[in-house]
Amino acid sequence: MTQRPIAGKPPPPPRYGYDVREARPPVGARRITAGSATTAVDVTEALSRQVYDPAVHRNPGEQEPPVAQTKQRLERYVEDAAAGADNTALRKLAHATIEIAQHVKHSETPTRREAGIAANAVIQLANILRRLDEST
Repeated sequence: MTQRPIAGKPPPPPRYGYDVREARPPVGARRITAGSATTAVDVTEALSRQVYDPAVHRNPGEQEPPVAQTKQRLERYVEDAAAGADNTALRKLAHATIEIAQHVKHSETPTRREAGIAANAVIQLANILRRLDEST
C-alpha cells in the first residue's frame, strides 16, 4: 500500500525499512537468503576465533576445541567473562543466541526467515561479546 502525499509532500518512509502491510523490502534493499545463513556461520566462527583463548578458557587436561565447535568455544568465553550470580540472565541470553545460530548452522535448507533470524542473532551475539570484552 502506498501512502498518499499530503499537501504536495512526499509520503513518510515506511517504518522498519519496508512496508509491513506489503511484506516486501523496498527496491534495492539487500535481501536475506539462505546464503545469509552460511555468512552467519562464518561470522560465528570468526567470533569464536577472536574471543576464545585456550590458555584461559580450556579446562585442564582437555584438548582445544576446533574453531568449528563454536558453541563450546563461545560458551566457555561467556562463562568466564560473565561469571557470577549477577550475570545469570546475561549468560542465558548469550546461550540462547548461540543456540539460534547453531540451529541454522546445522539446518540443511534454512528458510529465508531462519536465515534472517540467524543473521540478527549473530549481530546480537557480536554485540554481547564486544560488551563483555569491554568489562574485562
